[in-house]
Amino acid sequence: MGIEEYNVLVTIFTDGEENASQEYSGELIKKLVEDLKTTRWTFAYIGADHDVDKFAFALSITNVKKFRKNKRIMMNVFAEESKARYAYSEKIRNKQETANDFYGKEKK
Repeated sequence: MGIEEYNVLVTIFTDGEENASQEYSGELIKKLVEDLKTTRWTFAYIGADHDVDKFAFALSITNVKKFRKNKRIMMNVFAEESKARYAYSEKIRNKQETANDFYGKEKK
């Protein structure tokens, strides 16, 4: 099996704090995401304490989940993420599309 036959799932989990990266700009990351999405990569973005939808959209990521920082909510977010990953794996096994609507009905 060649590398082009693998599916890759990348989940970004962030509180939105700036890390002052000097290696990659937002535009460079967006281009990288767009290029990789054409080669069986799926991106998900989970964030808190910033405009999550706007930031994910700026990176060309459409699989988005928001959370508030408290124990109960974070436990739910991880449980929902686990369910989404399981469904993603099922889609791969069934040779279905995986890149869009990663969270499906779990999306919030």
